[in-house]
Amino acid sequence: MELHDREEIVDLQYKGLKLIQNDKVFKFGTDAVLLSSFVTVKKGETLVDLGTGSGIIPILLSGRTEASFYGVEIQDDAYELAVRNVELNHKDNIKIIHDDLANIRKHIEQADVVTVNPPYDKLGSGEMQKEDHMQIAFYEVKTDLETIVHSASSILPTGGRFYMIHRSYRMAEIIETLRKNRLEPKEIRPIAKKYDAEPRYILIKALKDAREGMRLLPSLILYKEDGTYTDEMRKIYHMEEE
Repeated sequence: MELHDREEIVDLQYKGLKLIQNDKVFKFGTDAVLLSSFVTVKKGETLVDLGTGSGIIPILLSGRTEASFYGVEIQDDAYELAVRNVELNHKDNIKIIHDDLANIRKHIEQADVVTVNPPYDKLGSGEMQKEDHMQIAFYEVKTDLETIVHSASSILPTGGRFYMIHRSYRMAEIIETLRKNRLEPKEIRPIAKKYDAEPRYILIKALKDAREGMRLLPSLILYKEDGTYTDEMRKIYHMEEE
């Protein structure tokens, strides 16, 4: 595939998958990989990734199972890049939708699973001295937590699964918003850089119309004391296959 100016192809080191990245679209990080590893999607199911960016989450998950995947992206450059990444990986089971995630019902009536790696911070919570595409990725410029959760719930049936990664300081607000939209939190896993560090992020699983009852899972630790990845992180990044 022909690359544009200031683009590169990154080898994802998994099932031969690759990803084009450029400076116009927010580059995927550890959070997208962690969310992908937390998600369960079965053969024959339909998964929708809200705010898919470069398409990293559907592409990673497509290496694990034969499901149908949709990525929803509002930004023009990100949408075009996601489409090219699907083509690069020859994934006929991934479709990219160019629209606001609030309009998801116009495109998809129902999905078994919804994932989202959302903008973490509210407007005004930082200096926002970034380019437009970075502001949209980091801050609730084009959407917010309520809109994301409501959109996800609108296409999930009873028992449907919702997965999200977010900042830990917003956990109380997240739980309240999920329940308001009939998504019951079932699992929360804190993420910490080291064993003695305060978790700054959380992975969340919720079920549509489920009964109360939530598990707080052991923290996911990213690094050992010597700065190398923990054994679990090595497994997440498929380093044990080297």
